[in-house]
Amino acid sequence: MKYINTKIAVAAALILMLGAASSCKKETAPTPTEISLSLPSQVSLRYGETQEIKLPKDLAAKAGLTFSFDFSQITDINLGNGIKLSDKLNQAIKFDNEKQSILINSSLLYPNGAQSSSARIPDDYKVTVIAKESQDKVVGKESFSLKITAGSIAIKGLKNGNELPYSYVLYGDQSTDFEIDPLGLPTAGASFQLVKKDGQENIASITGTHIKLAKDVGDPEKKAEKSFELTPELIKDGFPVAATTFRVILIPQIKFLFGQYYPDLNLTIDFSLIHIGLSNGYVSAAPTLYPEKYKSAFELVSIQKDGLAFTNSEKLFSVNAETGVVSVKKSDSLKAGSYKITIKALTTTGLEFTASLTLAMSEG
Repeated sequence: MKYINTKIAVAAALILMLGAASSCKKETAPTPTEISLSLPSQVSLRYGETQEIKLPKDLAAKAGLTFSFDFSQITDINLGNGIKLSDKLNQAIKFDNEKQSILINSSLLYPNGAQSSSARIPDDYKVTVIAKESQDKVVGKESFSLKITAGSIAIKGLKNGNELPYSYVLYGDQSTDFEIDPLGLPTAGASFQLVKKDGQENIASITGTHIKLAKDVGDPEKKAEKSFELTPELIKDGFPVAATTFRVILIPQIKFLFGQYYPDLNLTIDFSLIHIGLSNGYVSAAPTLYPEKYKSAFELVSIQKDGLAFTNSEKLFSVNAETGVVSVKKSDSLKAGSYKITIKALTTTGLEFTASLTLAMSEG
């Protein structure tokens, strides 16, 4: 019995020794070397922007190190003409060996979530960067998410309001041309189109970079103020890549004159020629600006005497900035003749109008 117990003890000791040896081998076994690429978890760009991601400087010292990209986590899309989204990704994301950097050109891709008539761009681009040593040995692998949002375009010469750029247009002047400014975005192989909105299908048309209003848009009687919004988009391969929205406000024709205007009769009475005594001084009636709600301010533009420029060095002629009333100071220096005073009306729309008042001065 004692002999058997000794054998059992020896066997247990051998098992413990073998386990310890195995454990030591596991602890001392070498693990494969893996380098850090220190990539950001996400890169966000607006369409048209570029970005350079620099890799750690110590990687440049590693001879034979190469980098490649894996786009297999991105749903590939057929873009037509035998071109796929993966082809565009290979063009847009490159490794620069000299700079040891990843270069991204978003204008070669599409905003995430962009929709064409037959396909949708994924919500993000999942990019994996693979580092290899000689003999094709992978020594590093990291991923980042690339998010591209729609780019910006603009309309030349528009005013910026609190919400949207806007423009006032007079009825009868719908030939007004709005020109799109691509703001440096590449337009080769792309085109502009207007977003179709319910009830606005025939409001405007677009040719090249120019938007024109339809002649019959707005109030049929051309009396009521009407506004609407237009959204031109830059389309590439069927996908919208940039857009802007602006407001157009149609207003009635503005009347500005020295006289009276009766809108219900469309009747104008002209008081732009007044005979006054020389050297007596004069204060005119306020000019008419219709509709009055667009009235803002008035300025003196010029004075002519008998068709020639008159220098108002003594400030004898003036215009009230709030009312447009013309005043002439009493003075013996004025000579008999015809004085034409031109003033400018500044409106709340930003549009400007001029009107003239002629004062025929004579003795007696």
